[in-house]
Amino acid sequence: MLPKGVKSCPPLGTVDGYAEWVAAVTTTVLDGRAVAITGGGGRTLRVWDLATGERVGAPWTGHTNAVRALALSVLDGRPVAVSGGDDRTVRVWELASGKPVGEPLHLHADSVKALAIAERRGRQVVVTGCYDTTVRVWDLETRQEVMAPLRGHTGPVYAVATAVLNGRWVAVTGGDRTVRVWDLETGEPVGSPFTGHSGYVSAITVVELAAGHQVVVSGGYQSTTKVSDLATGLPVSVLPRSMDLESVTTTVVNGRLVAITCDRNEPTIQVYDLETTELVGELFPQHRRTIHAVATAVVDGRQVVVSSCDGGSVRVSDLAVGQPADKPVRHDAAITAVATTSVDGRPVAVTGSDDETVRVWDLDTGDQVCRPLTGHTGAVTAVAATQVDGRAVAITGGKDGEIHLWDLALGKAARAPLTTHRGPITVVAADNTPRAITAGDDKTIRVWDLRTGEETGNPRKSDHRRVLDLTTTTLDDRPVAVLGRWGGGFRVRDLASNRDTGLQTTGTNGKPVRLVATTVVDGRPIAITTNDDWRDPSIEVWDVATTQQLGRLPMTNVAALAATTIDGHPIAVTASYGTVAVWSLITFDRISPNLEFPNEVNAVTATPHGHIIVCFDRDIAVFTVSTGR
Repeated sequence: MLPKGVKSCPPLGTVDGYAEWVAAVTTTVLDGRAVAITGGGGRTLRVWDLATGERVGAPWTGHTNAVRALALSVLDGRPVAVSGGDDRTVRVWELASGKPVGEPLHLHADSVKALAIAERRGRQVVVTGCYDTTVRVWDLETRQEVMAPLRGHTGPVYAVATAVLNGRWVAVTGGDRTVRVWDLETGEPVGSPFTGHSGYVSAITVVELAAGHQVVVSGGYQSTTKVSDLATGLPVSVLPRSMDLESVTTTVVNGRLVAITCDRNEPTIQVYDLETTELVGELFPQHRRTIHAVATAVVDGRQVVVSSCDGGSVRVSDLAVGQPADKPVRHDAAITAVATTSVDGRPVAVTGSDDETVRVWDLDTGDQVCRPLTGHTGAVTAVAATQVDGRAVAITGGKDGEIHLWDLALGKAARAPLTTHRGPITVVAADNTPRAITAGDDKTIRVWDLRTGEETGNPRKSDHRRVLDLTTTTLDDRPVAVLGRWGGGFRVRDLASNRDTGLQTTGTNGKPVRLVATTVVDGRPIAITTNDDWRDPSIEVWDVATTQQLGRLPMTNVAALAATTIDGHPIAVTASYGTVAVWSLITFDRISPNLEFPNEVNAVTATPHGHIIVCFDRDIAVFTVSTGR
């Protein structure tokens, strides 16, 4: 889950026009519109309207290899973009038309990995960081190199920034384990290299932390992100949680100076208060792969972050900051199951994990409602939640074969564990009667009275083999469970007696049903099932009362499944690898763009209030969905 005071932020928009990775992004205003300019493996530059996500004009062509770096400047009174890349050239483009301005700069060096704009003797210059370890300075208008290459780095120069220090323009560069400052008038080093990074430096920015006090924010591969005094190189602070920095930028939000970072090991973008170094925001732009670059802009009066990734997507997310966050709270291992209920009127998610804990999260704030619930001695494999006499209760099962009941308001066990199962628990479900139904590797199905903790009825053997999934619903005003059958389809069990009702179907191919979800429309229960047949793994939708198939959802390799009804419209939520889709169970069409995640999604759930909760690896993302009605 995201840290205290931090909310998950879906993107405002997405522009996915690239087939290859996007390495560089910058933002500006063009004809009154906020736009992003991007470049990457496609060898072109593209311009995107940040309000609509539409591409502006045709791609800018000219580079013959990947574009690695972008900057903006003004040349002869015209706004221009400057780009560099693996074709060993720097090119200048008229921003209004996208046409090249003059001839490209042909570097007698290796690939351009970074560039920035500065002034030297009143003229615009481009400072380039090159793969051959050199830093080179070029006159933007004449395209002539204005001094000998700056040498000192012992590895490729991956990052360049420029600033004015004591009235003189300087370049700040990083690549090997050092950050170096160069006088752009003389080409001489300014002071000693900044040391302390444990890996190569790949991202740098310079910002004024306080009046007259400029600092360098730098980081890179397997190295902490450091804040250093520009004039002396002395350390000022360290940003936590950032060990593999890909990109960094700064801005001011509500009077607070913040650093915005992306890390190759994190699916999120972090926002730090630079004065206190505390994490005050975290955005989740839903890139499926590593985020490469970040920039900021203002769209319709809102501050946003524009991000790009090596999967080809460019996304726009609201920039929101909160109070300083506590130590990030998350499970210590993959989340395996999730359910929802409310505690004292607040919507919550209850998660179980391979770390043997159960955790309760406030869906509005991201706070943990109580301390982690401990007691399982194996991974938590199944979670359900309901209300018992107005109190929120969670029921969890684990590989230890135990069923635990938890009082969520008190944050502790409601009673001693139920230990009658003789093997790992595969699935738990509950209703508001209040009863819970559990099944496990011992092939038994048990029903429990949640008020007393006593088992009701006799345990029943599952048909053929164990039950892989089940859920609860109401049929003719009777509480029932819908169980996936090993031979395909589903069967219905009466919860009051723990006996089969006789309602069942074999499905279409006789393969084991792995996942089951139900919802109710106009008093009629609908079931959704998916099976283990790789040749025909689509999702089947059923009328439970008649056992008639209503339709199919064209989704394959489903790893997680949920259903609910929002404003009378039944929906299904499906997860396949890192993609989550929301479907109408009336039209059987997708009703929202796919949500993309950097890790495989293990569990999903949905609420009648429109919350979609997605668990991937150790993280949780919370979204809202509208049916359009």
